[in-house]
Amino acid sequence: MSFIRKIKRGEKIYYAEVENRWINGKCVQKHIRSLGTDPDRPTNLPIEPVHFSYLAVRLMQGDLTPNEVFDMLEGMGHPITRDSLERIGINYDFGKKTFYIYLFYQKNSKKSTTDVPSVKKDSMSKEQTKE
Repeated sequence: MSFIRKIKRGEKIYYAEVENRWINGKCVQKHIRSLGTDPDRPTNLPIEPVHFSYLAVRLMQGDLTPNEVFDMLEGMGHPITRDSLERIGINYDFGKKTFYIYLFYQKNSKKSTTDVPSVKKDSMSKEQTKE
């Protein structure tokens, strides 16, 4: 059974899915996958070659929505949090001959809406001016 492990590297904390196994009387920890800096929003997901090809074709056709990507990943056995997905990357590792999907989520803007200047119409010139 796998579990999430916290790994501290310098100032940052990373998470990984790992599994413990007994080999020759010793407990050995096997790395399954990296989860990045937030375990609820993994960014690196291994996928099977058949799923990779299906996903690549759908992406090339341009008819794939973020919700369909989430549905596909859940169908592949990767339950993830549904957030605003900005882009997706697909990767092939030549050395290991494995396929990965990288998910890039939209960053939450710290700028409040009150900082945005409002726009009003001037009745005389019919042009937009900033307050």
